[in-house]
Amino acid sequence: MPSADLLASVTETLRRNGGKMMESQLLKALQAKGRDLSLSDLRRALLVLELNGVLRVHSLDEERKLVTL
Repeated sequence: MPSADLLASVTETLRRNGGKMMESQLLKALQAKGRDLSLSDLRRALLVLELNGVLRVHSLDEERKLVTL
């Protein structure tokens, strides 16, 4: 289970960027803030947030995903 701090950072980063970002951009933004985060860690956090109704993850193709609040 992802930490509450990570979940808060994900939603805050999305809010600061207009409520939508590509998954790859979100990962880079969180890593730029000093988070040691892998793609699988981010996807786990996104799954928890999506299941709780906080955000949506839209698959554009196999590799590209759009995350929206």
